Amino acid sequence: MRAFLLTTTFVALLAGCAPPAQQAERPDTPPGPTTVACNDVTPDAARQIAVGEEVATAAAASDLRGGSIAPGTYDLTSASRIGAATGWTGTRAVALEVSEGQSGSVTFDWAGAETGGATDRWTATFTEAPQPRLAYTCGRVGQVAADFAAQNNALQLRLQDGAGGQLALQFQRRS
Repeated sequence: MRAFLLTTTFVALLAGCAPPAQQAERPDTPPGPTTVACNDVTPDAARQIAVGEEVATAAAASDLRGGSIAPGTYDLTSASRIGAATGWTGTRAVALEVSEGQSGSVTFDWAGAETGGATDRWTATFTEAPQPRLAYTCGRVGQVAADFAAQNNALQLRLQDGAGGQLALQFQRRS
């Protein structure tokens, strides 16, 4: 009888040490969509710019001669439509941060916000050769032609728009 009690006690101890039956973990609510922020650039809300009236294509075709774009943060100072560009409506503040990678690559981080609206962000790699282009890496997809001129603390960009026109953008570097 003593052997029976010892065996029963031993089995009971082993049963108490066994891990609990596995239960499938189910969260109360499914995870929501993940929002990826392309950058942390902040536009200056006090610098709201309205896109200007459409500029005649011939007048806007001035030669943008490139130049050396200084790294830093730039604020949009004017914007105009060229050709059939749709652009934005209303006003918005835009900041563009320009940085150089170790390999000499240039990155543009864009943040634009309408008054009281959400911030539109994208990141793109800028290349000059064989033709200036922006290749979007976050926030947008694809590539667009990009003419530019950089001088002192000013940067002019002329970007292709999806509607077949262009946007002429002028930026001033923050001090």
